[in-house]
Amino acid sequence: MNLKKLLLTATMMILSTVSFLSAQTADLNDYEIYTLPQTNPNPYKYYGMKPEEKLFKLTPRNSINSSGLAGLFVAETAEKLTAKQMVLSSRYKYRKLSSTKGQAFYTTEDGDVSSFETSLTWIGKWAEWSVTVPIQEWSLSAPRTFNRRAETNNGLGNINLGFKYTDLPDHSYYRFAFGISCTCDTGNSNDMAPAGSNDETSTKIFGCVTTKETDRATANLELGALINKENEDWFLYNFGITYDITEKVSFIGEIVGEVAGGDDKDNMDMVCGLRLSPVKDFTIEMAYYRNLRTYREYGWDNQFQIGAAKQW
Repeated sequence: MNLKKLLLTATMMILSTVSFLSAQTADLNDYEIYTLPQTNPNPYKYYGMKPEEKLFKLTPRNSINSSGLAGLFVAETAEKLTAKQMVLSSRYKYRKLSSTKGQAFYTTEDGDVSSFETSLTWIGKWAEWSVTVPIQEWSLSAPRTFNRRAETNNGLGNINLGFKYTDLPDHSYYRFAFGISCTCDTGNSNDMAPAGSNDETSTKIFGCVTTKETDRATANLELGALINKENEDWFLYNFGITYDITEKVSFIGEIVGEVAGGDDKDNMDMVCGLRLSPVKDFTIEMAYYRNLRTYREYGWDNQFQIGAAKQW
């Protein structure tokens, strides 16, 4: 009896072993292997950026320029400020008058201009809109040059309206923007001419490209046209560089120029200065302008500027 049980147990063990070995040598062609479709892990690869990165980070260099748009001290840039916010900015400029159309004043003649400009700028998702209102004061004592007695006056200058389209895509290291800026004939041309308010409505059409040079440095080129400035059409060019010295201080340098045909009818200024951001959304700026070439009716050699901007 015990022998029968032993034989039965041995038989069952042999059959189990054979079944196990057969399963291990089964034909794998009976199975199908499914894989998930591959997706592009970096949809920004074409532009050379990671999904979480932006081409430019906001630093103290980002503020409002003299036209009321985001830019350097003079030039417009393609950099974007935080969308859906208002920016209030003001700047004070002072210069001593020294020439007319490239001809220097006589030694006994002089003059000066003070301008206080206030800009209100709306930063939208795809564009910027601005209005800039200047209040100016001037004095001039150049009777031999202008054949007029010494005078002093103050009042409203020409209001400027600006628009810039900023919704162009980022590329690997650069971005484009373009826009228009119009100067309205709101200043009295007779009373405010030495401060730069003429009886004309001029229009500036521009395009600009901003490039990322390093994590701290950028370069900017603006090209455009000034239509009906002093009854002529001018070509303009502005080149600028910025460097973030610290997280709260940025250096800005510019070469600003405009040309009207031949006969040495051109203006060129060198601009350099600092922008400081002691707290978030508030910027202070200081700039120095040095004239290199001038064909202005009321020319100057040096100009100083201080200003501030608040975002909210």
